[in-house]
Amino acid sequence: MESCPKCKSNMIIDIVYGFPTKKMLEDASKNKINLGGHEISENNLEKKCKSCGHEFRQLEKFFRE
Repeated sequence: MESCPKCKSNMIIDIVYGFPTKKMLEDASKNKINLGGHEISENNLEKKCKSCGHEFRQLEKFFRE
């Protein structure tokens, strides 16, 4: 199970990039995903913690401490 590298919460959602579909807009309004914008880059963050708002890449937790 994924956890936030900052607060250790397991309330993690995906950050989705690109032009949103109707389904993506519905999921974002239900706080199931976070819309990250339409620009896609290799530096984009991938996950967001619903508890503390921290945004991170999945591998970030392996490189801390």
